[in-house]
Amino acid sequence: MARSHQQLPVVRQLRRPFGTVLGAALSSLLVLVGTGTSFVSQRGSISLSRSRIGHFSVLAASPAPLGLGTFFRRAEAAPSSGPGGFGLGLGFAGVLAGRILQRRGSQVARKGQSDVSMIDFRVGEIKSCEKHPDSDKLLVEQIDVGEEAPRQICSGIGKFLAPDQVVGKKVVIVSNLKARKMAGTASEGMLLCASKKADPEDAESELAELTLVEAPEEAEVGERVVVEMPDEEHGQAATPNKVGKKKLYEKVAPDLRTNKDGTVCFKDSPFMTSAGPCTAKDLPEAVVS
Repeated sequence: MARSHQQLPVVRQLRRPFGTVLGAALSSLLVLVGTGTSFVSQRGSISLSRSRIGHFSVLAASPAPLGLGTFFRRAEAAPSSGPGGFGLGLGFAGVLAGRILQRRGSQVARKGQSDVSMIDFRVGEIKSCEKHPDSDKLLVEQIDVGEEAPRQICSGIGKFLAPDQVVGKKVVIVSNLKARKMAGTASEGMLLCASKKADPEDAESELAELTLVEAPEEAEVGERVVVEMPDEEHGQAATPNKVGKKKLYEKVAPDLRTNKDGTVCFKDSPFMTSAGPCTAKDLPEAVVS
C-alpha cells in the first residue's frame, strides 16, 4: 500500500536544558512496534532515524552539527499498513510525554538580577588629592575611572589619611550615585573604604580605624567590579536617578564587609576584577562604605 505523508510536531524549541534532555532521552529510547514509522528532523540539532530490526522500528537520536543550543522542532512521519499503525500510536505517546517534560523545563523561572549589581562599582586610580578648603575631615580626590576626565570625589577620610598617602592608589568607587555637594564642593561618586568603630555596639561611636578598599594593581582602570550571587544574574547597573529614588545603595550597604582575610564582599560573595579580588587587608571583618 502506498504510504501517505503528514507532518507531525515533535518537540518545540526549548529554552531550558533540563526538560530538553529528558524529552530527547525519552524519545531516543522509544521502541516503536511495527515497521511503519520513521522520523526525520528539520532545521534542528537532533537527527532522528529509524533502524529496522525484524518487526520492530527503533527511534534513535543523534546530535546534528548545530550542537545543543536548539533541538529538533518537527518531524515527518510516514505511516504504513499493518502493525505500523500501532507503532505510530506508541510514537505519539512518547512524543507527547517528551513535550510535557520539555514544557516543564521551559517553565523554570529565569534568574533575577542581583541587588548588588544595580550598583556600579568601578576600578579607579587616584591621580591627585588635596585637603578640602573648608573641612578638615574631607579630602578632594581626582580619580581616573576610564572616562574623558577624572571624577572629583569628596571623601571623609582626612582624619585617617593624608593626600600623599592615597595618590596613585588603585581604588573602588561607586560611580552611579547622583552628584552632590559636600561642604560646598561637588562630588561625583563615593570612594569605598573599610572602617571600624571604637565601639561596634554603639551606633553613635566614632570611627577608630579606616583604610581604602583597593583593587589589584593589574586591574584595568574603569573596569566594572563583578559580584556573583548564587541563583542571580549580575546585570546592568541602574541609573543614578533610579539608585537615588529607589534607595538601591542603602539596600545593599548593610551587607558590604570585609571577610576574615580582608577581601571585600557583599554577603559572602567577593568583589572581583579581571586581576583578582578587591581588598582592605589591614581591616578584616570591617564595615565597607
